Amino acid sequence: MADPTKSSGGGMMDELQALLEGATKLLSDSGLKGVVDSWLGNGPNEPVTTRQIEDAFGADKVAEASKQAGVKPDALAAELPEVIDKASPDGKIDIRSSSIEPSSIDARKESVIDVLGHTIERRG
Repeated sequence: MADPTKSSGGGMMDELQALLEGATKLLSDSGLKGVVDSWLGNGPNEPVTTRQIEDAFGADKVAEASKQAGVKPDALAAELPEVIDKASPDGKIDIRSSSIEPSSIDARKESVIDVLGHTIERRG
């Protein structure tokens, strides 16, 4: 994972951009395109269930990410639509134009991104 202190011109923001793009593709390819499109659009976000993210990323990876973040898998499923929504102000993932601040990505969130990101890299 990129060093969050080295975000000038790339680093963590570029990695986060790539991982979120990969996550939306993986979820869309898992039969959740309509749900993902709701997160990217300007309307209300459709929810995703824990089972759906487990089917997309793998139950073991969701469990590992949840454990590292110190939350239950249901909490990850609840946060995912909001994260994608905030990262896509104009209907596509664009971290630099989003309301996501690099300082808001703490070590726990970084570990979740890292765990799920490796899943995306292997499946993508």
